[in-house]
Amino acid sequence: MEALVGREHETHVFTELLDGVHHRGAALVVRGEAGVGKSALLASTSARARAQGMRVLTATGVQAEAQLPFAGLHQLLHPLLVAADELPGPQRSALHTAFGLSEAQAPNLFLIALATLELLSDAAEQAPLLIIAEDAQWLDGATADALAFVARRVEAEPIVLLIAVREGTESVLAEAELPELPVGGLDQTAASALLDAHTPDLAPNVRERLLDEARGNPLALLELPAALSAEQLEGTAPLPPWLPLTTRLERGFGERVSHLPEPTRALLLTAALDTGDLAEALQAATRLHGALISEEALEPAVAAGLAQEDVHRIRFRHPLVRSAIAQAASSARLRAAHEALAITLADYPDRRVWHHATAVVGYDDDVAHELEVAATRAARRGAQAVAVAALERAAVLTRDPAERGGRFLQAVEWASDLGRPELVTRLP
Repeated sequence: MEALVGREHETHVFTELLDGVHHRGAALVVRGEAGVGKSALLASTSARARAQGMRVLTATGVQAEAQLPFAGLHQLLHPLLVAADELPGPQRSALHTAFGLSEAQAPNLFLIALATLELLSDAAEQAPLLIIAEDAQWLDGATADALAFVARRVEAEPIVLLIAVREGTESVLAEAELPELPVGGLDQTAASALLDAHTPDLAPNVRERLLDEARGNPLALLELPAALSAEQLEGTAPLPPWLPLTTRLERGFGERVSHLPEPTRALLLTAALDTGDLAEALQAATRLHGALISEEALEPAVAAGLAQEDVHRIRFRHPLVRSAIAQAASSARLRAAHEALAITLADYPDRRVWHHATAVVGYDDDVAHELEVAATRAARRGAQAVAVAALERAAVLTRDPAERGGRFLQAVEWASDLGRPELVTRLP
């Protein structure tokens, strides 16, 4: 395995956790700014775990799924669901209801979390587990609560749970009083080595400016030079004015997107606004573009280093690519893309309704009713935080003041029942 430049300390911490898994499980929050290299560290750790005979399970938070009940937990446990029939009856029923596989009474979140821990513990008896939750700030609330429950109880199991959270964002997992490993920028020596390895022969003044602007952020060291012209790299043309780091990276990715063919941009936009399922993104992009779009439309994005096709899914190089694509689109274009996705996802009511709601300007009582139904459905599955968010949005879209107030009141009651005072104070 190739060593990561300047990450000796972090690699040592992860190695110790993996080496000690047979004696003690552990959970660790990995926190750092966008592009600092959290994903690279987790990928390296994942490869090391597999080489040691561990089984690796992953869940990646995506903004488009943040309001889908237990979407992240289903992603994580899907390889283990065949064993769910061996769970005690109440746990099995709770998990099936959470995943929409049965219509039983609303399950207690404790039972869902307990079922999750039981499934993971049983799997760990066959081989130690490495569980990775990436971009945990975008996991749906129900999943975050269940994983926080597991994280506080893995010490007695041969399980290592790593939770990556972006600096400056909120997450139940980040606030679960778990041990943390802050991942900062590379030091000057490591940053210089990374820049020189990927962009050699820079003009000295340009090299110095890039090192200063990147502040040790590995993604910036790789991507900022790619956003410059040959003349700028050689020092014969002035460098552009610099913006905050995340904005610069997003604009750099956005510039690359703007040079792609229109069918490719349409495909990337529909993928960025939802899960990235290739077939769904193609259908929605075809509606958005007004002409048939095929898989070949992805090739220019792959060639530009923005995305790749992974089995039946479009995967972006970095979450900032996803946000750059959305930010580069006009408001009208975004609404049209959401509407195209809503039509495409007719068979998936929970996903469809959020796209409908995002496409609405002003009031829309029909969509508000759909959201209220989705909120009730989420509450029935034990995902009260998602239910509160759906009902809050439904209230905003409701024309009649009395009906709007009733929906806000119901959202406040659910938030209170959930024991989440921050949700109550956020609501009107």
